[in-house]
This record gives sequence, structure tokens and C-alpha cells, in this order.
Amino acid sequence: MLSFKSEPQLTIKPVGAFDLGRLARLHKHCFEEGWSRADLAHLLALPGGFGLIARQTGGGFASFDSLRGVGFALLRVVRDECELLSLGVVPAQRRRGVAAAILRLSMQNCFDAGARTMFLEVAIDNLSAQALYERYRFSRVGTRPDYYARPDGTRMHAYTMRADLVEALAGSPAPAS
Repeated sequence: MLSFKSEPQLTIKPVGAFDLGRLARLHKHCFEEGWSRADLAHLLALPGGFGLIARQTGGGFASFDSLRGVGFALLRVVRDECELLSLGVVPAQRRRGVAAAILRLSMQNCFDAGARTMFLEVAIDNLSAQALYERYRFSRVGTRPDYYARPDGTRMHAYTMRADLVEALAGSPAPAS
């Protein structure tokens, strides 16, 4: 029997004007407090603001119909610094290299735009995200008390992390710990 099914393919492209609805749905699927289309439009309109969206195709003849968003990154570059404002991957696609691919391309795009240092905040209880960032040469440089508000009213501290983009992009990721 002949099979026309192929493996799913991941593509990562810049967020366009027509992606705002998809991006808002993705953000709400990834985080307890999802950002609205208006919030996302505002962030992307900031000087130096941009986003990346990761899509996965199903494969086979109907692959053009099975294109779906699986992850994203929102960033801002200001002179030689940039900030990763948000990075998310839908739960069903986590631990499959999607976040790593988005992060690496985000770092490269920021570097290409003139940034040499990247900053981010990550919840202190998000150990999987911290491990990813550490693999890409991020180190903790501070703590922000009560930075994240949770839906139940509690607050969570965040680590501020920093990476030198030249160093991070020069080599392969550090081994997972």
C-alpha cells in the first residue's frame, strides 16, 4: 500500500497583521492570564517590537489545511539590548523542541537587529523554562518580588535572566542538567 503521509513540519515566521487573532488564542492557551488582541497589537507596535509564530503542518495531501499555531515569542529590541516579553508553546507540543527552536530564532533575529544582550523574566516555579533558558546561556541576574499575578489572587516572584547573544549564538546549547 502506498502512503502519502509525511512527518509534521514546524515553520517559524514573523507575526503579521492577520496573525493577531491566532496569537491571542495561542497566548490564552499557553498561560492562565492570556493577553488580548489589543494587548498584543500594542506590544507589536512599540518601537523595536516584533513577534514570531510557530506553525505545524500535519502532512499528507491535506497539510495546507492542517496548518496550526503551536507556539510564539514576543520581543522588543532597543539599541543593543532586547527583551523576551513572552514565549509560549501549547501544552500538547511541549518538550518536543518547539520552544528551543523559537528561542534560538528569536535570539538570532534580535542579534541581527543590533542587540547584543537579551533579558527576560521567568516565574521562579517554572523550572522547565528556567532549564531551557540556562541551556541557551542565560544566567540569573536578579529577582522581582511578586512579579506575576495568578488567577487565584496569589503572586509569584520572577527571576530576571540575561544572556550575551554573541556567546549564546556562537555555540550549541549547553547540555540539559
